[in-house]
Amino acid sequence: MGNIKKLVFIFWVLVFVLVFFFLKEMDFRFPWQKKYYYEIKNPGCLMGIISQDYKSLSLPTGFKSFYLAWGDNFPYKEIKNKKNFILYITWEPYLKKEPKKSILDKIVSGDYDDYIKKMAVSIKNYKGPVILRWGHEPNGDWYSWSGFYNGKNPNSYKNAWIKVADIVRKNGGDNVKLVFSVNGEDKPDKPWNRFENYYPGDDYVDAVGLDIYNWGKTQSWSNWRSPVSAIKKPYARAVKMAPFKPIFITEVGSCEKGGDKFEWFESFLSKLENRYTAVKGFMWFDYDKECDWRISVSDKLREQYLNAAKKRKYFSTSHEILDWFFKGRDNGCNESRTY
Repeated sequence: MGNIKKLVFIFWVLVFVLVFFFLKEMDFRFPWQKKYYYEIKNPGCLMGIISQDYKSLSLPTGFKSFYLAWGDNFPYKEIKNKKNFILYITWEPYLKKEPKKSILDKIVSGDYDDYIKKMAVSIKNYKGPVILRWGHEPNGDWYSWSGFYNGKNPNSYKNAWIKVADIVRKNGGDNVKLVFSVNGEDKPDKPWNRFENYYPGDDYVDAVGLDIYNWGKTQSWSNWRSPVSAIKKPYARAVKMAPFKPIFITEVGSCEKGGDKFEWFESFLSKLENRYTAVKGFMWFDYDKECDWRISVSDKLREQYLNAAKKRKYFSTSHEILDWFFKGRDNGCNESRTY
């Protein structure tokens, strides 16, 4: 009888251990885990689409995205109605004639002060809400402003960010917010290249952005990754790095090869709503590029997106859900505690 009790005890211990590690792998939040400021405050998530052709896009979007190279002007001509969306500008510090040449040192030395000021004034005059995403993905090895192409050292990027932020804050309006946006994976995965090393500090950043992709089996080096697998680690690092800044998924997409894209998107939405609640907005990368990342061309995925916006209270395509972010209400900037 004693041996049976012992076996039963061992069985239930094994069950407990297996359940615990399963829940941990799924990034379940245990009651004893602390919650960060924005995991509680201002619940809700703005949905958006990054599109090459907003005129033909038949999905509602809380953001409208523009990619600007260094030297480009503010996109006045492309914007007709600023009342129904947040303008989302990805400002890339590279010259079109020399895309592989780093200009970070020239930015720091002041060579481009007038140009930065001109952009800041244009944003101010625009008056509508603007998210400015300067120099995204510095922890990758594909852009000239990355640490990889600047002596494998994040300092040049960090100093350039501070320079740009100072000029934008001084000459721009209250309608612009600066989002420090990184790749979800450090490429290369080296200690010097961790995205935390590029962070310029809370005084120069309004929010943190993560670019999250599931490449599926489209590449020789890639495999199907669930939303949890893709988001879990960078999210944990981001809220620890900047505990009083909201998070945005500044680019997100999934290929189809290797799994079910519909299920991936559903899991992604569910995790934002129930686990990664510091995320206050996401921008789906609706391009046919390395693979067909789009959801706009699939009736099933389009309906899924629309249902989330219309039937799930947590999500919205109305930019008003982020009024607190732009109007300074409960933005957490002066807080000094976690929950």
